[in-house]
Amino acid sequence: MAETTSNGNLDIALIDAIELDLNGVEAAMERLEKGTYFTDEITAAPLETNFLISNPLARRNP
Repeated sequence: MAETTSNGNLDIALIDAIELDLNGVEAAMERLEKGTYFTDEITAAPLETNFLISNPLARRNP
């Protein structure tokens, strides 16, 4: 549940974190559409399956 300040506004840090997550999801969806989701975006090597399972927004191998 979202934290609120004394004046009822959502915590800015929480909003920023949600926006970052949403940007990551949108980027992953774009990679799915392009057929590059399972590929390291720098080296073009396949992403490690276990790493991708634990971090579905990954864009590079660890």
